[in-house]
Amino acid sequence: YRYRQNSIIEKLSIDIIDNPNDLRFIQSDDVRDLIFKEFGHYIEGQPVGKINVQDVEKTLEKDGFIKQADVYIDAQNTLHIRITQRQPAVRVIDISDPPYYLDAEGRRIAISPKYSARVLAITGDLGVFAENYQEVENSRLRKAFLLAQYITANAFWSAQIEQIHIDYSGEATLTPKIGDHVIPFGQPDVDIEDKFQRLEAFYKEAMPREGWNEYKSLSVAYKNQVVAKKR
Repeated sequence: YRYRQNSIIEKLSIDIIDNPNDLRFIQSDDVRDLIFKEFGHYIEGQPVGKINVQDVEKTLEKDGFIKQADVYIDAQNTLHIRITQRQPAVRVIDISDPPYYLDAEGRRIAISPKYSARVLAITGDLGVFAENYQEVENSRLRKAFLLAQYITANAFWSAQIEQIHIDYSGEATLTPKIGDHVIPFGQPDVDIEDKFQRLEAFYKEAMPREGWNEYKSLSVAYKNQVVAKKR
């Protein structure tokens, strides 16, 4: 046992699992740098007994781009690190805050200088980011993120909608990828499913006859109707 503890880490193996969009927000060199900054040395050449794998995991998981880090030392004294990245779900571009991403759980992810994720955008007047925003009833970001979660979880709407804009009164306007119209949505967290059901019915019934560029606005902000304005 003492021999094992005093034996030297011969090699570091880093496996970064790509996310579904093939984006890599963190590289092997970034992982090495995180370890060096925390412990003051690299892994290779250190005695096995000096390496606490749980501490290495905790250090790596403090990084905003890393969702999970699994670390172990094999029989050949190779230290293995397996990284699961955080997956950006939406990009937030607020009038009073620098841009950032939110992952599927609503956790903030910094903008990467290396890659840009092509995801649903939330723009407008959202307020300065606060870690507890999901617990704040009147948070505009909380309400917008609830709407974004619905869109990204629905294959049809995630393919249709590219932007949620929140105005000064907290009302949402959606911008679709197809067609030259906007969709006034009203409060972003109210009757979400009902509003999209109305919009989908209009898309399927009216759009094939009228064409995608016939309308400038399709509002679902009012109950039980779609208010369509032509050009």
